[in-house]
Amino acid sequence: MDVRGSKNEDRSVTEISNTLEMPKGTVHRILSSLVKYKYARQDLETKKYGLGIRFYMMQSPLDRFKALRAVMNPLMRELYLKCKETVSAASLVDDEIEYIERFESEMLLRVSIRVGTRFPAHCTATGKVLLSALSEAELTQLYKGRGRLKKGTETSITSMRDLKKALDKVREQGFARDSEETLIGVNCMASPIYNLKGETVAAISISGPRERMTPEKVDELMPLLQETTAKISQELGAPDIAPARTKKSARSAKS
Repeated sequence: MDVRGSKNEDRSVTEISNTLEMPKGTVHRILSSLVKYKYARQDLETKKYGLGIRFYMMQSPLDRFKALRAVMNPLMRELYLKCKETVSAASLVDDEIEYIERFESEMLLRVSIRVGTRFPAHCTATGKVLLSALSEAELTQLYKGRGRLKKGTETSITSMRDLKKALDKVREQGFARDSEETLIGVNCMASPIYNLKGETVAAISISGPRERMTPEKVDELMPLLQETTAKISQELGAPDIAPARTKKSARSAKS
């Protein structure tokens, strides 16, 4: 089965039943148990079954990454259809974020950014979420020898002191905001995703032009965003959904 959850590779109960030459009722009961314990997953649209996150956690880092995308994709799509704004997922690569999945708004006024694009983590909402999961020692090492942080816009964070204050706020709230800190005219909000070990492995964001993404609109969309990241975290087997300050980053777990 394709780890990305391809509709051509996932299997229906009938297909699995025919392949294994077992009654459909028996297959369905077995699959229900496997889904419950995250060794299998069911596509929300096709209702077909594929391998689950716990299976891929035993595999290579590349397989785990592909499984993460397979879990995120349908729930990000649901969020995108509800909010109509750009929904993105990003991971931390050194002191930058890298977009790993993206559903771009169809509105006439939007920002076109491709999967694989990177931005400095300190001035993005997703970056601040991911940085907030690092320990003090990790954060210090990551920005060791830096005088001033790279300035993207007039509202970008440029000092470690201000960055640490911003990360403390993210840990307290469990989410982050970016008001034209990365790109002029673009506002963004982000919330973390946790894996079954309680590590922060990615962040999901909603972004859009400041004319639409007003403070009131951000407040309106935040519950939808957090509901989505909570569902993704649950699909990944996260033990609980708690503020970022109680979690570890995947980087912390490796040290």
